Amino acid sequence: MRMPRLLLLALTAMLAVPLTLGPTSAATADITIIGDDDQDAFVGTGSLLLPPQIATDFREVAAACPGCTWRSVIQCEMTSAGACRGPARLCGPDGYWLRVFLTRPDGTEMNLGAACFGSGGPVSRETAEAQLRDRIVALVPELRAWRQPSGRVLPHLPVVFGVTQSEQPLVESFTLVGLPIELTARPRWVWDFGTTSLATTSAGRRWPEATVDHAYRRSGIAQVRVTAVWEATYEVAGVGPLAIDEPVTQRTALEVPVGQGRAVLVR
Repeated sequence: MRMPRLLLLALTAMLAVPLTLGPTSAATADITIIGDDDQDAFVGTGSLLLPPQIATDFREVAAACPGCTWRSVIQCEMTSAGACRGPARLCGPDGYWLRVFLTRPDGTEMNLGAACFGSGGPVSRETAEAQLRDRIVALVPELRAWRQPSGRVLPHLPVVFGVTQSEQPLVESFTLVGLPIELTARPRWVWDFGTTSLATTSAGRRWPEATVDHAYRRSGIAQVRVTAVWEATYEVAGVGPLAIDEPVTQRTALEVPVGQGRAVLVR
């Protein structure tokens, strides 16, 4: 009877794509991972992130092939104490020792080697990056803007702006979907002063070392908006850096009351 395996792999496939909290790219919708009982395999499309047991050259190919298709054949299951030998024994009862085959868009198939995978099979790059993006959202500090002077300002005199965030990149190492990840997120800021805008990698410095400033020509209440853009790359056990296509953005705004200067006679 093959019905139990078919049911097991079908259920596994339903859980293969982890739940994500943030938005995902359109490419994520093209990723399909299913249990194929006829071949005892997981099959799918798109780039893959493979474990370090696979040779680095092959992992680099798999991570940069969005137009590829792939299949992974189960070569060993830990059904008994002596069922698997060699490195396959490290998978344990909940893992699969899979041999991965990648087919390029031109039809060339490559045998990438064998490694231990979790119950969901190989991990698509798009799925992993959706989770990485959620992690960046949780990591980045709150965006707060400041200005100098903090009260009413005069026309034609520069107002200095900045944010409380650091210019230094965020770097974190952790394990995601069973893979060792080193994540780096770098910030830049886009200021919108209403009539002009400025893109910069400077968080802003106070006078007299100002790096972000703007002068207003007329009185009134000016609206200033700033967007923080966090662009991220990551490495997977030495493969990379790989870029996450969709950056994480934050937005905030502040008002600047611009008043007309008047001469005051002082005795």
